[in-house]
Amino acid sequence: MTHLAAPRLAPDSLAHSRTVTVSMGRMGVARETEQLSSVGLGSCVAVIVFAPKQRVAALAHCMLPERSDDDDILGKYADSAVPALLELLHDAGGTLPFAAAIVGGASMFPGLPSDFVRDIAGSNVSAAKKALADASIPLRVEDVGGHVGRSVLVDPATQRIMVRTIRDGERWL
Repeated sequence: MTHLAAPRLAPDSLAHSRTVTVSMGRMGVARETEQLSSVGLGSCVAVIVFAPKQRVAALAHCMLPERSDDDDILGKYADSAVPALLELLHDAGGTLPFAAAIVGGASMFPGLPSDFVRDIAGSNVSAAKKALADASIPLRVEDVGGHVGRSVLVDPATQRIMVRTIRDGERWL
């Protein structure tokens, strides 16, 4: 089995004091001297919200589209992650306007009949887009779909996102 490697640091990484790693189902926030990283985005979706004026970004590694009432892990679900990310940004001093990006949502088992597996990836992407629209946050860029997992590195200072896949290597959004 091939594993996704963590993304390499941004070209100006020496200016960053640390990288905040966001694991599956979790959220994180970073300021301009930090970076956000998340690996293993298969059917999961990374929802990234920027506060450009303050050079702050927040990321959620969402596993599922909709939160169940008995689960308090807000970053695990696309619908509950967006409001929680906004709260993280506000707590870090972020103010309007916000901008967003989504990465991931790959169909990791192509060819399986739809009655056998639910389209989690497509549902995650749709739920993330809906939650962003409901919060009136413009979706600036997306890199979703396909059949290849991704890893991301987010630079809050430049609002750039590096996406890494095994097949395509690294590219900047």
